[in-house]
Amino acid sequence: MVSDIAGLRVLVTAGASGIGLEMVRAFQAGGARVHYCDISDGEGAGADLDGVTASRADVSDRGDVARLFAEVEKTLGGLDVLVNNAGIAGPTGRVEDIDPAEWDQTLNVNITGQFNCTRLAVPLLKRSSNASIVNLASLAGRLGFSMRTPYAAS
Repeated sequence: MVSDIAGLRVLVTAGASGIGLEMVRAFQAGGARVHYCDISDGEGAGADLDGVTASRADVSDRGDVARLFAEVEKTLGGLDVLVNNAGIAGPTGRVEDIDPAEWDQTLNVNITGQFNCTRLAVPLLKRSSNASIVNLASLAGRLGFSMRTPYAAS
């Protein structure tokens, strides 16, 4: 972990568990001020971390994302780092058997969700002298996964 993150204002999407939670913990341990969001109703394990704030947001929902960024600006006073971590695996099956609604949901979370968050983060990040955007991705996009077309495409 980079050692000069103390004081940075960080937003991690999908930060209640898994990789997202580990990033929340690492940023917090390095002295960053962290806010995370997650689609789950509970605040997750990160809520127990000193100084970490959380909110519920579905990154594919523009209204949720607008509320999220208003809360981030209120609680952190700005933003230095956006971590676009939210993503879903989507359906497993032959492409001809995939429900178009499941295709749409996967791309809405994995692609449109990053756009929604980045779009609203940029005005805040432009006010920072140390701004970064971190977009997580998968090797599935490069290598492809059998029976995982929506995930690999996104």
